[in-house]
Amino acid sequence: EALRAGAVDYLIKPFPNEELLHVLDRLENEFRLKRENATLKKRLEVYEGPSGLVGSSEKMRKLDRLISKVAPTQSTVLIRGESGTGKELIARAIHDRSGRSDQPLVRVNCAAIPENLLESELFGHKKGAFTGATEKRIGRFEMAGEGTIFLDEIGEIPPNLQVKLLRVLQEREFEPVGSSETKKTKARVIAATNRDLETAIEEGTFREDLFYRLNVVTLESPRLADHLEDLPDLATHFIQKICEREGLSPKTPSESFLETLESWDWPGNTRELENVIESSLIMGEGDELEEGDLPSHIRRSASKGVKTNSPSGIGAVEEGIDLETATLDQVERHLILKALERSNGNQSEAARSLGMTRRALGYRREKHGI
Repeated sequence: EALRAGAVDYLIKPFPNEELLHVLDRLENEFRLKRENATLKKRLEVYEGPSGLVGSSEKMRKLDRLISKVAPTQSTVLIRGESGTGKELIARAIHDRSGRSDQPLVRVNCAAIPENLLESELFGHKKGAFTGATEKRIGRFEMAGEGTIFLDEIGEIPPNLQVKLLRVLQEREFEPVGSSETKKTKARVIAATNRDLETAIEEGTFREDLFYRLNVVTLESPRLADHLEDLPDLATHFIQKICEREGLSPKTPSESFLETLESWDWPGNTRELENVIESSLIMGEGDELEEGDLPSHIRRSASKGVKTNSPSGIGAVEEGIDLETATLDQVERHLILKALERSNGNQSEAARSLGMTRRALGYRREKHGI
């Protein structure tokens, strides 16, 4: 009856003190293990759920095919690309499509952890190994077990740790800080960087031998500006994700909303897009997201009409229009006509040369009566 009411154990009177102490000791160990498991689970940062990449452009389809090729192997992977392009999603996709998908995926942001703590974070430490090491700590490599460890921002790892990481990749072994015990690891290593590691090697800040160990298979995470045709799908994905997370009513993006998004260069890539979508959802009032819901700096870029950093921007305008007196609409119309002429009417090719999507080109053709 006591157990049904929620008791974890019981004793029948009369009972000896030794039996009471035994029960209390066992319960204390159980509660300690529960606390340790909860802490470990939080630190593991295990990713669950589908790992599909959003986008149907040729760049994303090619990346998806490469992930499927690489995932079943044991090879170390280096993911390169600008900040905000989704390198972590690529690592997750590799893990989820591998034979290790039922094992942990452990992420370490090498740039976010202080240099004096990073070695302990990676390899763990022995109690008393340094000031503040009041108890033994398991490192991320040990946590990963036979799963995957994702070393984000690998280019920021200090030189003294580069040597130790090289040993892990070569010998598959390491020692926790302050310990002489050698531990083995079977974890697969996936690393990512937004740095030019070849330049870092020339500058002497990154080991060449470590680079070659990491660079067994390289995947490039494309800039959003290089696959803008995926922007509508990405926008819809983020709208659904944020609405579910924040408990907001579902909304749909209007044509003008998407057109304005496509006019921006996205220096912060998909991470910036997600933030802009979240801001628009918070500021918007109707069931449909409109251009006016977007941040002002993006609306201003759309009003300029043409991306001046595109291959056929203002600097590439040919004869036939006076830039001193022409309006922006006249310049834009002229650029579109020239692009269509150069591409022999191929709208996809013309859109690429103008640095915009085919959807955006269609919108502007209609606007200018072309």
